[in-house]
Amino acid sequence: MTKSLTYIDSTRMVKALTAAISRLFQRREYIDKINVFPVPDGDTGTNMAFSFKVIYEAVHNAEGLSIRQLMKRVANASLDGSRGNSGAIMAQYFHGFSEALEDGSIMDAQSLATASSAGARAAWTAMSEPVAGTLPTVLEDFSMALESKSKEGVEDIREMLEYGLVRARESLAHTPELLPVLKQAGVVDAGGQGFVDLLEGIWDFIENGQPEPISMVDDDVFSADSTAMEMNPGAHRFCTECVIEGDALNRGEIMKQLEKLDCSSLVVAGGQKRVRVHIHVNNPGEAYLACEQFGELHQQKADDMKRQHKLMNQAGQVAIVTDSGADIPFEEQERLAIHMVSARLNFGAKEYIDYVSLMPSELYQMLEASKESPKTSQPPVGDFVRAYDLLTGHGYQVMSVGLSTALSGTTQAAMSAAEGFGGRVRVFDTRSGSCGEGLLVVIAAEAAQQGMSIDEIESLLTEFQPLCRVFAIAEDLSYLSRGGRLPRWVRKVAEFLHVNPLMTAKKGRFGLAGITTGRGAKPSALGKVALRKMDSERTYRIFIAHGANTEGAHELRRYILKRHTRVHSCHITEAGPALGVHLGPGGLVLGFLPQPDQLN
Repeated sequence: MTKSLTYIDSTRMVKALTAAISRLFQRREYIDKINVFPVPDGDTGTNMAFSFKVIYEAVHNAEGLSIRQLMKRVANASLDGSRGNSGAIMAQYFHGFSEALEDGSIMDAQSLATASSAGARAAWTAMSEPVAGTLPTVLEDFSMALESKSKEGVEDIREMLEYGLVRARESLAHTPELLPVLKQAGVVDAGGQGFVDLLEGIWDFIENGQPEPISMVDDDVFSADSTAMEMNPGAHRFCTECVIEGDALNRGEIMKQLEKLDCSSLVVAGGQKRVRVHIHVNNPGEAYLACEQFGELHQQKADDMKRQHKLMNQAGQVAIVTDSGADIPFEEQERLAIHMVSARLNFGAKEYIDYVSLMPSELYQMLEASKESPKTSQPPVGDFVRAYDLLTGHGYQVMSVGLSTALSGTTQAAMSAAEGFGGRVRVFDTRSGSCGEGLLVVIAAEAAQQGMSIDEIESLLTEFQPLCRVFAIAEDLSYLSRGGRLPRWVRKVAEFLHVNPLMTAKKGRFGLAGITTGRGAKPSALGKVALRKMDSERTYRIFIAHGANTEGAHELRRYILKRHTRVHSCHITEAGPALGVHLGPGGLVLGFLPQPDQLN
């Protein structure tokens, strides 16, 4: 006879959660494949895995806690670590669950049912536009099943969970009947699938004492390989998230304010002190500004869902990742499906994300309006992990091409993130930045699209890195001085002598390349030094970046093209925040690289 289970303490709950999370990790890739709602960005499994990884890290060694204390910790961890629509909904479920528990060291069948029902009701309130046939539906049906057993007087948690699991499976199977987009694609709801997988892991633990792998869902019933890739990614480009910290936060008011934006998939989860916002928008900066009215912002991130969607049909077997220190024209990023991890920038206490909440044009306006020196910071390791996990989860190897380690810790963060991927991710230090880094990223991406292996791409980068040159000139030396890139005494001497230093990348750092007479960013001065380094018999790729100086950038391009006609391409882009805070308004950057024969 199977022994009944009459209570759950913190030790049992930790083991059950560990088993659940283990199962979710096993199923992550499948959940990504069936992700078609709210948008087919192929990341629901990845986002849920990230969300529950944070929970595991918070509770796996928890000892001596009451069940209420433990579930409070789960709720807080889920709020901190949640990613994506389903992650935020689960965070609200756990918040409602923990709030409904009474003080005590254990949880019996009745309190489990009551808490789960409270969590399910809370999950519905997190959504701006609740949709039947999604994760909250499965949560509700599971919780109602527990409540029905509780009303029958069932005290065996094992019996209660078994019935709840059966009902959750039925609810999941029914989701295509409630949501036409699922029926059209031939899949169940991805978030609901993730929750059922969690329950399956818990049930395995109850039955066997350890998690066991299960077979995939019958391919004849659910064929995931041709679903998300054929769907429309939706009207809004960025999956945007942040955490708001404050006093007496009102989720309803926050939701009402965000609903005024052009948005979709809005989820607001949390309590009075901390709230996580998940929203789909075209302009993440507008969302951050709206959230800022209520408290201090943390954990800002914005994922490009359009680019994620393109993964489904991306050519080749290698995906290219870089950081926002590479000034790559947007159209080239789009053409080559380059994945960007953004650095951070701080004006005082306020944090911005490169190209997400702060565009180059906005940066230069802020620099001219303020005497404050902003500070740049590298992307968190977790941002790289998220990018790598998404790509490897879709079967790609990853070549991560980064900013010089002598200039920033960005590429070191990329290397740290890569350690957890068993050789599927390689990191290449360009020993350059801005246009120089960007050019190397572009040839890597073109090589990937031509079907080169990761070894061949790494060899190509190794060959051409020493041949890539980048030069820069500032309009106003004060920005270089404020950012610590130019000693103050050099600035004073230059201004006294009416000369302007030319900067270049040397051994991975930006140093002096020479001087030009007169002040300001003269395009001809930058063009002359570049032409002296270019072989007249070789064809070059050229990138030009500018700090709100379109006229100067075009003058520089004309100067080069009139004197060196063997040019593969010459792109102009605005220098991003990573460089712009040091270069300042009016500055110019020129990078060039011989055209690789391998790409002809």
